Amino acid sequence: MKKLVSLALCLLMALSLFACTSQPAAGGQPDAAGAVPPDGSQPDAAQSQPGGETEPDADKPYAGVTLRVILATHDWTSAIEPKLAEFEEATGMKVEFEVYPENQLSDKLNVELGSGGQYIDAFMCRPLQEVQQFIQNGYLAEVGDLLAQPDFQKDDIIAAALNGYAYNGADDGKFYGVPLVTERQVLFYRKDLFQKAGIAVPTNLDELMEAAQRLNGIEPGVVGFTGRGKANPAVTQFSTYLYAFGGDFIDFSTNTATINTPEAVQAFAYYGKLLRECGPASSTNMHWNECAALYSTGGAAMCTDADAIWQSFCGPETEVYENAGFAVSPTNATWSICSWGLGISANSPNREAAMEFVKWAAGVEMTKYTQTAGISSARNSAWADPDCTANYPEELLAAIQKGNEIATKAYDRPMTTSVAQARDIIGTVITTAIEGGDVQAAADRANAEFQAILDADLAARNG
Repeated sequence: MKKLVSLALCLLMALSLFACTSQPAAGGQPDAAGAVPPDGSQPDAAQSQPGGETEPDADKPYAGVTLRVILATHDWTSAIEPKLAEFEEATGMKVEFEVYPENQLSDKLNVELGSGGQYIDAFMCRPLQEVQQFIQNGYLAEVGDLLAQPDFQKDDIIAAALNGYAYNGADDGKFYGVPLVTERQVLFYRKDLFQKAGIAVPTNLDELMEAAQRLNGIEPGVVGFTGRGKANPAVTQFSTYLYAFGGDFIDFSTNTATINTPEAVQAFAYYGKLLRECGPASSTNMHWNECAALYSTGGAAMCTDADAIWQSFCGPETEVYENAGFAVSPTNATWSICSWGLGISANSPNREAAMEFVKWAAGVEMTKYTQTAGISSARNSAWADPDCTANYPEELLAAIQKGNEIATKAYDRPMTTSVAQARDIIGTVITTAIEGGDVQAAADRANAEFQAILDADLAARNG
């Protein structure tokens, strides 16, 4: 009997030791480099135990996989979030969204992707902002396998939008992301206030200034015009004013900065006067979110911004929807661009699952759904389907179509790798102009700093 008890105790001790050595340490297992996931989680069972005894459900091949997806605060994000549960149910995977304002998003991506990016699976990114640098740094996975799938319908994607995910426009058939949103600058205006003032919708810059001055203070607390005035974010919407005066950011033939030319200085001065004399006192602190908050609650008579976010400015949930008016930007020098898309981290441990998420989120059916919700998409089929544009106000749809016809540029910011730094520099001139400072002096200083960035970027590309 004693021998049996001793044998049983030995067996229990052995099992106990086995259990202790088999359990992961609290807080997450380090990877090969000693890093621990931000949330302390363990690797996905489906990824870390391919030879396990449990067979995956054939109908839910990604059961056990958790994706970390980083998104921007954007109307597209708001539209797709309610549909996520359907995707999770269909695939078995769990998708964790993290949503940040665009500048914070860019900073976060640079930090995490720069340190390996193994805990980010997919993320929103901007072809004209981060994408070229991310491709150059090896942060983005090539998505040729996805584009080659017949049911993804690559040929349905607007070609110019997809080309934003090629490296420096290379015609090598390699793409590092998929476009989601296209946009043009339009004029949002309050029909009731224009009727009250007895004035026509402006069609050029002289008329815009005159209308803003007449509408300023037409009702208590109402400014004549609002627009982005916060340095870096203001650059994209200022760009159409720059183009309207005959200026540009760069002379591409010589790689020369051109933000201190007479044309550029006139554009800075005009935009600064418009916001200084007819805009809110807080203009230099206003991104699109703040502009939308003011306009949507009736605090401004006009605004120029991207058509893709019209819902935030004057959609059905706003106070101004019944009087919402839309027109082609009075600059008459607008752009037609791909503003946002989805990329996959080159170091994601779940690249196949991440590609399945991108396939769903940027696919034909989901694109038609988001376009129906008012998101200007990057697929021809969505624009050709009357059901997908039925919720667009007629004036807005007309302004978008006209904007595509008259677009003079395919970019709304300086086309260089270090675009964030360039926008910071150019934004200082916008701030000076709004504050009524010496625009020429500010432009001269900024031009010298911008030229140094262009020279460094060129050297990096050639080196």
